[in-house]
Amino acid sequence: MKVCSPRAVLLFTAVLVAAPLAAAEIKVDLRKETAGKPPTTFEPIVGTWLVVQDGADKAVRVDGSPWKASQDNPSRLLVESARRLYGTSNEELMDNAKQFAYYPVAVLKGVDDFKDGTISVKFKTVGGEADRASGILFNVKPNGDWLAVRYNDTENNVALWQFHNGLRRPVRFSDRAHKFMLDRDKWHELKMTVDGAAFSAWLDGELALEYTLGSAPGPGRNGASPHPDQFPANNPVLQPPVKGRVGLWSKTDSTSDFKDYVVTPK
Repeated sequence: MKVCSPRAVLLFTAVLVAAPLAAAEIKVDLRKETAGKPPTTFEPIVGTWLVVQDGADKAVRVDGSPWKASQDNPSRLLVESARRLYGTSNEELMDNAKQFAYYPVAVLKGVDDFKDGTISVKFKTVGGEADRASGILFNVKPNGDWLAVRYNDTENNVALWQFHNGLRRPVRFSDRAHKFMLDRDKWHELKMTVDGAAFSAWLDGELALEYTLGSAPGPGRNGASPHPDQFPANNPVLQPPVKGRVGLWSKTDSTSDFKDYVVTPK
């Protein structure tokens, strides 16, 4: 039997110590969910979220049909969810309730502090008159601020949006000359990565947009000065590093199905 020299043992040990441990990949398993009930893997914050059967699989559906009936009274679910997620009713979160209610969101349980890494989800557009939007929610702060990357079937584009001080504003759109014409009857994959300040998003494997968090905003519409909240110095949700909860995002009366939600920390 060959015996390793002390020097070889020391070198091998050094390599083991220096090698970073890979963070565990989190795959959301919907098999034990009950169709017709709210999901247990996600915490619905705003909107109607239900588990549906899709052939042999289960999916999480945001049902936009009750949106108009409930939009005038969004606070109850928001207060209850804030208590469950943060242990108390957050005043800033409550102040944002009215505007927040235009964007149905559900927060993934068990991922409290996503930073660098990848998030992917499969989605299918089901319906919607005002909107048909499906997205990934991330960088969710205790006061209700968030970032979201989404595909919009009414505009056929991908966009990164931010929510701060009770208002949502665009950060970056995919190339306006390129339309992503997706088949609504099929599943599609939306994927995002964050690496420090670098953000990228893909749709069905095609790079859709890139953005550097912390960048100074460009001019507004018709060359107007950007809103003060668009400057990262005034808006923590736009400042790297990303650090917060993650989940699913939608808009107004959109109805979309989601499955195969995967979080891969760097």
